[in-house]
Amino acid sequence: MVITLCLTLAVTMLAYPAAITQLAGLAVAQTTTQWNSLKDMAQGDAQSNGAGLFSPCLWNGTTCDRQRGTIAGGADVAVRSVSGGVTPANNFANPTNALTTFSLGGLFDGTAWDQWIGASNTNNTAITTQGVAYVTPASTWFQTNTPATNTQATTSKAAGGGTVRHVATSVTWCFATDTAAGAGPFNINLRDGATGAGTIMRTWIVDLPAIENSQCQDLSGLNMTGSANTAMTLEFSAAGGAATVETVSFTGYSTP
Repeated sequence: MVITLCLTLAVTMLAYPAAITQLAGLAVAQTTTQWNSLKDMAQGDAQSNGAGLFSPCLWNGTTCDRQRGTIAGGADVAVRSVSGGVTPANNFANPTNALTTFSLGGLFDGTAWDQWIGASNTNNTAITTQGVAYVTPASTWFQTNTPATNTQATTSKAAGGGTVRHVATSVTWCFATDTAAGAGPFNINLRDGATGAGTIMRTWIVDLPAIENSQCQDLSGLNMTGSANTAMTLEFSAAGGAATVETVSFTGYSTP
């Protein structure tokens, strides 16, 4: 029986590959017939075999490299396609990488990003505003004219220079007469340009019947934008005649 047991153990040991029959070296199976000597971390990166499935490594498509990390921070994770920090500024180019963005709020004007400027005592009274996002546009300037009787009422916001555009937000006009025959009709024109010359952007008509002596109209919620470096004018088309008075006023803001 002892002889039979010894023969059985001998046959069993001969059936295994020689790499694992001695304690001097360990091996891991690549296939059922191929074994590779097990390597420790001192072998470095780019190990293609013998690393063992329990080794902390990451496959790069060709070889397995050791995973990096620190005791304090744990595993290091590199996120691809992220550039360095960006300091927010106006006219920031539209990024090709969505992760490269403002750390502060911004608005895209179709070409570049501008800082989002909110309402304050300063920019509510300024000549121009930039990157404005108001629920209701703030009126930053106004123009008005009430001339003598039988005189055309007209008022203009002078050109702002450069790329500045005026935006009309509200208009007011009044017409009054002492006669009993009424008066009109007359046009009230909002012009993109100087009095009597600028392109008419919008027209309203006033016509006093014989039973009325005066009429006023206030129109708000407008957003009529003029051309760059161009005056904006609100005016009656002509004087009203004897014993008549006209008046016009409009408000707005300007963009750079």
